[in-house]
Amino acid sequence: MPGIEQDTSQDQAIAIESMAARTNHLRRSPGYRDRFMRWFCIEERGSNLRTEIFAGVTTFATMAYVLAVNPMILADSGMDRGELITATALAAGVFSIMMGLVANLPLAVAPGMGANALFSYTIVLGLGVPWPAALGLVFWSGVIFLILAVTGVRKIMLNALPHNLRVALTIGIGLFIAFIGIKNAGLVVTAPEPMLMALGDIGSPGALLTIAGLITTISLMTLRVPGAIVLVIILMTVVGAWVPGGPDGASLTATPAQVVAMPLPLNTLWLALDPFYLWSHLPLALPAVFTLVFLDLFSSLVAMNALSQRAGLVDEHGQMLAPNRALAVDAVAAIGGSMLGNSTTIVYAESAAGIESGARTGLAAVVVGILFFLSLFLTPLLLVIPAQATAPALIMIGLLMFADVAKFDFSDSISSGAGVLTLFLMPITSITDGLAIGLMIYCGAMTLTGRIRELAPMTYVLVAVFALYYLYAT
Repeated sequence: MPGIEQDTSQDQAIAIESMAARTNHLRRSPGYRDRFMRWFCIEERGSNLRTEIFAGVTTFATMAYVLAVNPMILADSGMDRGELITATALAAGVFSIMMGLVANLPLAVAPGMGANALFSYTIVLGLGVPWPAALGLVFWSGVIFLILAVTGVRKIMLNALPHNLRVALTIGIGLFIAFIGIKNAGLVVTAPEPMLMALGDIGSPGALLTIAGLITTISLMTLRVPGAIVLVIILMTVVGAWVPGGPDGASLTATPAQVVAMPLPLNTLWLALDPFYLWSHLPLALPAVFTLVFLDLFSSLVAMNALSQRAGLVDEHGQMLAPNRALAVDAVAAIGGSMLGNSTTIVYAESAAGIESGARTGLAAVVVGILFFLSLFLTPLLLVIPAQATAPALIMIGLLMFADVAKFDFSDSISSGAGVLTLFLMPITSITDGLAIGLMIYCGAMTLTGRIRELAPMTYVLVAVFALYYLYAT
């Protein structure tokens, strides 16, 4: 009947309007958008949703190179490169989101450059530690770091190394990484004694591609182009498809079987760590664990404090907000990363790009994590990136780390001498050897010159550990 149909349609319209009104009320209520905004303190920190999302995308663009570079370095230890892409993206995704939700800081987290070089070239290839056992050492370094973060004992560890040795650790690792890039590009080769290295065939297609990539990277970074390193990796990979130099005369860049595919499962990496190796090989493994702890401790504290200062996320005393939460997340990331099959996972200095774009809350870090999850489906493309395309990235990262040489203090001849020796030894021996010898020389010179009271007790502990290591090794 027409009257009934009209009444029914009116009732439906009223019901729809009522539902829309309730939905709008819910959206305006503290249980929806407001609660989300309050969780991240977006308005309190003078930001907005659009700015945080854009800043997160910017941070991801500047550090996405880790998806190509980290698997390539860790694969040299014998791990599967395809699975490492999955492990890298998962670690960066999970722990960036955790940093955003728990510490509410715009700090992205991913497997660290320097830590991966220490893992592959010093611990596995240098010391002969099997890679599952090396993952176990990363696990224990994370446990120690977590204890230091929760108890506040980290200051004792920080005081164990003088300023110049801390700076030398960063510079030396930078030189080490740059050297890996130069060697992977074929720019240098091993030479007979007394020369250490000789110039490679710089006229080869691979070497020329690396040189072109390095020139382009430096130029784009000088022009402040966001994501310069990633853009050059992509460009060099594309160009490599027309450059000979692969096996059997093939091009440097292989043709990918697919563009998009499901992520490779962690068949060999998930929970592959050996947590018992440390205790059965204590004299050999303990120095490596201490080096991992110091590397994580210094890199995280320096990055977190500098980035927090830049973002204005400090208290009235100039200290970063929620330091214990941030350090705890960083420690958990190291532990969790080892379970995924990664070297130490750290806070990335590239988060500065997002901060410069306006990031002030953990929402930016959450956006970074989500983008890393989405990148899991690009594994076929990441697998065909040649070493010559990532070599400019390694060299540039090393040069950026070397910039810390400006922080060196030459007013104290003992600490500066030990520091310079440390940064020279790292690229030609190993990261652990450089730190150990530099610290022992520093401690010995301080003792002979009557400055023994200036040494922290933990310094003697570290020197004793390193001395036992060399006695055991010989």
